[in-house]
Amino acid sequence: MATVTAARTTDEPITTVAELLDRLERRPDLSVEADLEVTIDGTTVTVRGYEDLVAVDCPSLPSAVDLVRRHRSESMDAAAGLASTGLTAEVRVRGVPLARLGDGATPSGLAGMLGLGPVELVPEGLLLAAVTRRRG
Repeated sequence: MATVTAARTTDEPITTVAELLDRLERRPDLSVEADLEVTIDGTTVTVRGYEDLVAVDCPSLPSAVDLVRRHRSESMDAAAGLASTGLTAEVRVRGVPLARLGDGATPSGLAGMLGLGPVELVPEGLLLAAVTRRRG
């Protein structure tokens, strides 16, 4: 199940840049509720939406790194789109956050140096995901 909701404030046409900026400032943020399994580039990930946070949970650290690396050129557009709608995306491994982008993210200099774009890296998450393995 996935649900995205947004309310439209008015149907009047926009005639100036000032009106556009005013309308964007007043528009409500999106709210996402999701519980999905999605296959991206051959890897099955879990996508869960918690109102303003969309968590993409990968099965392993290598799969998460590969996902971010393959889609890094799109991260600038994704970050801008997420921020403009009040959403944050978080890449996780077995529930451990590794990276964030969008509204709730503070882009890190390291991510910029690695060519990842406006991404906030979670160094302790990277370490935890690297040293822990799923039990069972």
